[in-house]
Amino acid sequence: MRRFMVIVGATMGLMFPFPWGSVAAEGQGKATQTSASQSTSDPMTKPILYVPPRKGAPAAGLRRGGGTRGTNKSLPMISLLAPDHVGFTLQEQPVLFWFTPTNHNLSYEFTLIADNADAPLIEAKLPSPARGGVQQIRLADYKAKLLPGVRYLWSVALVMDPDEPSANVVAKGAIERVNRDKLERPLLGDITKADAPRRYAEAGVWYDALMAISDLMQANPADTDVSQQQTALLEQGGLAEVASSIQHMRKP
Repeated sequence: MRRFMVIVGATMGLMFPFPWGSVAAEGQGKATQTSASQSTSDPMTKPILYVPPRKGAPAAGLRRGGGTRGTNKSLPMISLLAPDHVGFTLQEQPVLFWFTPTNHNLSYEFTLIADNADAPLIEAKLPSPARGGVQQIRLADYKAKLLPGVRYLWSVALVMDPDEPSANVVAKGAIERVNRDKLERPLLGDITKADAPRRYAEAGVWYDALMAISDLMQANPADTDVSQQQTALLEQGGLAEVASSIQHMRKP
């Protein structure tokens, strides 16, 4: 399979400020340890354990762009909430999440392209965020549908100079839609909203676990159990620094 390529030209998307707090940078994740005092009777207090799919190939490139670790700190950093491998979804129109810590009047672009495709499935310019924090991109807003078994590269670019695409700051990740009956770990029975993050994570369905957490957090942003699940999932997906930054921005 051809290696994924960075897309830095005109790109697609729509961005909405999202109340998760901030995301700083990708880091090597660690599985969180469960406290002995945690209850296992309530789905919201059960530990979340992300089990990466065995066939999930490493995703080429970076999930973070600009403004960290010795680079130009004046650049707003962008980071994708994507694992360090090809993440799975069961949805034909999933929601993708990314972060920028600032709300500067800058230009952002989004690209979604199938592996081995000659042209992007969708590309469009993003409006500047109303505020810094986690943003979301709904593929349904663009009538874009992922095909089962096809891997896609998605990227968010900060346009530094419209005449110099090579100067863009780009973060990228990978996603693949899989059918439920093709999962390596069966996802059986009905899934409640409260238990959805844990169930999807255990089945190796990264993007659906994130979407389930986002739904719960929008319904009750002050729920600490959900925020702890979010932290654990990000850490286990190789985004420990991202999770730490989100926690830091939650503090008053």
